[in-house]
Amino acid sequence: MSIRHLPLAALVIAGLATPAAAAIAAAPAAPAPAKPATAAVPNRASVMTSMATNFKAIDTNGDGTLSAAELQAAEAKVQQNRINAIRQRVEGEFTKLDTNKDGQLSKAEFMAAAPVSARTPPNGSKLLTDLDKNKDGKVTLDEYRAPILARFDALDTNHDGVISDAERKAAAARK
Repeated sequence: MSIRHLPLAALVIAGLATPAAAAIAAAPAAPAPAKPATAAVPNRASVMTSMATNFKAIDTNGDGTLSAAELQAAEAKVQQNRINAIRQRVEGEFTKLDTNKDGQLSKAEFMAAAPVSARTPPNGSKLLTDLDKNKDGKVTLDEYRAPILARFDALDTNHDGVISDAERKAAAARK
């Protein structure tokens, strides 16, 4: 069956799975080295090259089309890779928790990873100081709202009462 005869859903799945499947198909058994911190911005030519490479990796019989079986195999590889990655993370976490290295977690080892309370209990005094602008020892609704509304207003640069995507992006760029 050629790709022209596949249902739309299969094409969508293939489009989502293709890059990962090709990476898996082309990757050696050892884990891949970490990507550099600064990745190049993709351009149309690099995307086209990547897509062609991915397509060839999935097209195992080399006939220039992706059959349902080839797409299924690629999807299965992606799924198995995800499962393996999760299992490796779980194994790593287990190893960290198993402090006596006996292959079992005691309740003490398990609980050692649980969050503990702060050393000093919260008493609200810092919040009261920050929010109580008239220093009467109480926080009114207006005092409570003021810092959040001030941040909102700073983001809402055109003051239309809505933080647009552009305003959100501009704020993120300022950070």
